[in-house]
Order: sequence, then C-alpha cells, then structure tokens
Amino acid sequence: MVSKKIQEQILGGVLRDCKTALVGVYRGYYLVINLVNGQYVIRINAKLEEDVNNAVLAQHLQQMKVSDNRILGIQANPNCIDLTIKAPNLAKNIPGTLNEIVESVIQYLMNCQYSSGCELCGNNYEDPECYEINGEYHYLCNECKDNVGNSLRENQENIKRQKSNLAAGLVGAFLGSLIGCILWVVIYKLGYIAGIAGAVTGICAMKGYELLGKHLDKKGVIGSVIIMVVMIYFANKLAWTWDAYDAFKSTYDVTFSEIYQEIGAIIQESDLTGSYYTDLIIGYFLTILCSIKNIIGAFRASTGSYTMKKVK
Repeated sequence: MVSKKIQEQILGGVLRDCKTALVGVYRGYYLVINLVNGQYVIRINAKLEEDVNNAVLAQHLQQMKVSDNRILGIQANPNCIDLTIKAPNLAKNIPGTLNEIVESVIQYLMNCQYSSGCELCGNNYEDPECYEINGEYHYLCNECKDNVGNSLRENQENIKRQKSNLAAGLVGAFLGSLIGCILWVVIYKLGYIAGIAGAVTGICAMKGYELLGKHLDKKGVIGSVIIMVVMIYFANKLAWTWDAYDAFKSTYDVTFSEIYQEIGAIIQESDLTGSYYTDLIIGYFLTILCSIKNIIGAFRASTGSYTMKKVK
C-alpha cells in the first residue's frame, strides 16, 4: 500500500503491508488502515463494557474531528471505530499524519481502559486473527470467523438457486444501456472519446437487467456486457452520423435517417475509415479500463463467489 520506507515510519513499522491495507497490533489494539478513494480509513477494535455501542468514544472522536480538519468522518460500532482521514498531498507527510491521529486515539483508549478484541463480538479471551474477506481485512475470533464463513457459503447457495427472467432482463439491459449511449454521443460532440460513457452503458445495462429480470445472475452479466458492446458500436455510429448531418444539411436536402443509412459509404468516400475505427477501438479500450472492475464485481456477485483467507 505504501513504500517500505514509509511503512517503517508508520507507528514504528509494526504494521504488516498487505498491498491494499496495513494491518497489525499497536500498543495492544488491533487495527487496519485502508486507502479508499484517496482517503485513509482507520479501523481500531475497541470496547468498554460501560460504553454501550461506543457512544462516549464517538463523542470524543467527534470533538477531535471538529478541531482537526484532517479527520473527515467518524463511525462508531459496538466493538470498533472507523476514522476517515484526508490523505496528505505528499507521501513524506503520510507517517506524520497517521501517527499523530492514531497515537491520540490510542492514548485515549488506554486512559479509559478500552479493551481490544474481535471486531464482531468484542471478546478478547483469545487473540483474534486477521482475515481477508472479499478484499477487506478484519480481526476476528475463531467463532466469528466460522460464522462469517458459514454465512458466505449460505449466501452463495441462495444466489445459485435464484433464477432470472432472461427475456425481461435483456429488455431492461437494452433500456438501461440507452442512457450510456446518449451520454456517449453528448461527450463525443464535445470533442472527447467517451470511455466513461461506455462504463455507464455497462452499469446501466446490468442495473436494467436486474430491475426487469428480478435477479442479476451469470447469464444476466454476460448478456448485459454483450448489449454494452453492441450499443457502444451504435452510439459511435450515431455520433459520426450527427457530425456528417451537420456537415451536409446546409448543402443538401437530407434527413438524419438518410445520413445514418449511408454513413458507411460517406466515411469511406471521405477517406475517414481509419479514423472511424480508431475512435471505436479507443472507445472500447477506455470502456474496458473504466468498467472491468464493475463487471468482475457483478460477475462475482451473480455467482455468490467470495474469498476468505487468513493473513499469514
């Protein structure tokens, strides 16, 4: 998540770098530091019997937030707290920012005798272990780890039993993809190749499938992606048709529909075939870059797929 040099400066280098998060135990408290959308989210497992749902702790953290504009958000859970921290602009300032805020919170927890244990149940009669669950890291006791695993397996079986209405789903995917197509044409008219519009086309197609098909299953994801690919082709063709129509309408008595039907010949006669397909290929490439994460996530969700492994 950070360079080796930076890692060694954060909380004395006691945290382990798991590529997407720093995890470990600091002064007796289990914590995880994630970098999410340019912000650091720090989770510290902490519990005090007298402080129900960590309400008192939340009040203290809110006071910290008021006086420190680096703290963007606070969320208190019964057995842990999350702090969202603004990431420093310069990498060299990361250790100082994290150390100062974490040290202040840890000192308060120690002074008030909060204990640290399992994130879910709060028990500290056994040392919790760190598990990566669907890309996120959690310190859990053995019993809670088993419960989470059983819940994930049960969810997977339930999802596998669900069936979608393919015909209705494809209609929904088509209707949803129209939103992305309109956005593609608008962005193209502004002078850009709209990779982000391609991603929107895919997302809206999958959402449309889910709404009308009642469930986004594996065939729904595949169908939505196919519709996305086809609709991007037509969106690009519409954008070029619009350009050609603007060029011809003042000279010739033609309709937009006529230009659309003849756009292939117009492009070929204008020696623009290479430019047309270059735009289309670049558009597909940018669409893949912008949407691959969402497509993979949707595909995994549609099958109930999950990952759960102990951090060694």
